[in-house]
Amino acid sequence: MIKMISKTKKISILIIVGFVFPLLVNLRFNFSFEQNFIENINCSALEAPIFINGIATGVDAHNWTWAEVQPWCSGSGTDLDPYIIENLTISGFGIESGIEIWNSDVHFIIQDCLIYNSSAGIYLDHVNNSRIINNNCSNMGEGIYLDYSNNNTISGNTANGNNNEGILLYEGDYNYVTGNTVNDNYDGIRIDSSCENNFIGGNTANDNNRAGIYLTDSEYNNITGNSASGSIDGIFLEDQNYNNIITGNNFNNNAYGIEIYYSDFNSIIRNTANDNNNYGITIEGSTNNIFTGNSLYNNKDTGIDLDQDCDYNDITENVIYNNSIGLYLPSDCNNNSIYKNFFLENGKHAEDDGTDNNWNSTIIGNYWDNWTSPDVSPNDGIVDDPYTFIGGSAGSIDYLPIAEDGAPVIVINSPDPGDVFGVTAPSFDVTITDVYLVSMWYTLDGGLHNYTFTENGVINQSAWSQLPEGSVTITFYAKDILGNESFESVIVTKSIIEPGMIITIIVVSIVSGVALIGVGYIYFKKRKNRISE
Repeated sequence: MIKMISKTKKISILIIVGFVFPLLVNLRFNFSFEQNFIENINCSALEAPIFINGIATGVDAHNWTWAEVQPWCSGSGTDLDPYIIENLTISGFGIESGIEIWNSDVHFIIQDCLIYNSSAGIYLDHVNNSRIINNNCSNMGEGIYLDYSNNNTISGNTANGNNNEGILLYEGDYNYVTGNTVNDNYDGIRIDSSCENNFIGGNTANDNNRAGIYLTDSEYNNITGNSASGSIDGIFLEDQNYNNIITGNNFNNNAYGIEIYYSDFNSIIRNTANDNNNYGITIEGSTNNIFTGNSLYNNKDTGIDLDQDCDYNDITENVIYNNSIGLYLPSDCNNNSIYKNFFLENGKHAEDDGTDNNWNSTIIGNYWDNWTSPDVSPNDGIVDDPYTFIGGSAGSIDYLPIAEDGAPVIVINSPDPGDVFGVTAPSFDVTITDVYLVSMWYTLDGGLHNYTFTENGVINQSAWSQLPEGSVTITFYAKDILGNESFESVIVTKSIIEPGMIITIIVVSIVSGVALIGVGYIYFKKRKNRISE
């Protein structure tokens, strides 16, 4: 007999299925996601979160003595034989750090690990002498967090999509943060609170919410060769940052390339801050900073913007090109020195509402593309008449504007026309004369491939080897800071049979010929003697 299920039981079953089925589907989906996630990484072991306290004591204390007998740790903790933790996949269950180490002075390496679903990927507290290399710490709270830690190296890691910082140094000194990728975080790299003498170099920090690189209350740090775009600030120095060096970085396509707020005695040297939506460089409440050799192109608002209370800053040798305003100084910015800058194709070159700002040194002013001549009385590289077109209420004048000096002059000292070279690429010696030279290069194929150089040397061997035998035109180019370009060429010959080999062949041929003649003479003399007998 078939039993009928009551309507109430049917409803109960449907309710249970309604709750359980989505959970099963979600569980299956999450398991599938984590399984695929783990299968697609180059890590050999799945591990629970790791915690080590270097000074812990007692039974089962998680110190280095305990750690070195774990299957995921090797080495002995010395400089030559550091502890190594590597090739692990770790989940922090959403609440713990993936790897957390406290109070350690031993030498150790964490490398090639993937850490996910953690409060922080790698967290070090009062730790010295570590190396954090090639790990992936993405999509969590902080990627890599060093707290009161010195003399550590963080290199080649990926820390993307974290809610806070990709890499955070807090009160740490002499750390090296190099070659990391820190995209799509709140800050890419943050240097916070009395951090001194750290080196931040060669990192990529794009599309972060606030800043690619952020410093506060820190000094004597070196920020070199980084790239940061797509953020509010490429780099932001906020509050009491002193004596930092910011050099050779690319801070392009942000809202602000370089922002400095109430920070003094910093050196901003040879950076690019181009194509930013507002300012290339903006500073407020900051004094005695040096801005030299920076490229500030195509910023929608101002190339260099000094906001309130910016005094005694040196602004020199910057190329300020195609901005709405080249350089702006408001009424409370005083005693700044501005010379040897190059103002090119800006909507308005400069505006000065301040007091006692100097637009030339005792020997030279600035280059203004709308005021480049005459330079005849005397012919000294300075336009004969002052530049009086600086806007603003200060009535500022550049008394020594730089004159146009023409394109660079190139003299090819060697090789000489007609020189013959074999499989070995020739050396070259050129003299290039220009006061504001910025780049030099040469080509062997009419410009299809260019090779830059900074000093005389040898033609690129690989490029030379690919050339066929015959005439080769070597063309040297030079360009100055104003965009003036010149070139000179020399035609040489490439021959697989080198000149020395030709001489050798000739000598061998002559010797062989003489030998043959001698042999012939002896043969015929002996024959004649036999006939006469």
